[in-house]
Amino acid sequence: MPTQSGLHHLLPLSALLLGVSLLAQAQPPAGPGRGWQRPSFTEFDLNGDGVLTEAEFNEARGKRIAERSQQGYPMRGLADAPSFKDFDRNGDGQVTSDEFAATYGLRRWGPGQAIQ
Repeated sequence: MPTQSGLHHLLPLSALLLGVSLLAQAQPPAGPGRGWQRPSFTEFDLNGDGVLTEAEFNEARGKRIAERSQQGYPMRGLADAPSFKDFDRNGDGQVTSDEFAATYGLRRWGPGQAIQ
């Protein structure tokens, strides 16, 4: 059984461990590989018809940004994020799931950056 002097040394250690645990829980994951996930096509296909219009794309992106911001994710690189036109590879005004996947497949992510 620990003596009182032994318990005296455990208290600061316990407080430190509790503080580290709480800090870890308060920090949101950030960036690729740390809780970040690319959006799926179905998240953006709000009406479920299999194609994205520009209005649908912008609405879904706005919702995703708002949700991620409220969760504490950093919003770095938004100005460099791909536009609807970047996804609409054939220029027909609609984005298919193949175009969506191809655009993400061709772009590389850097730490703390949006798609480049």
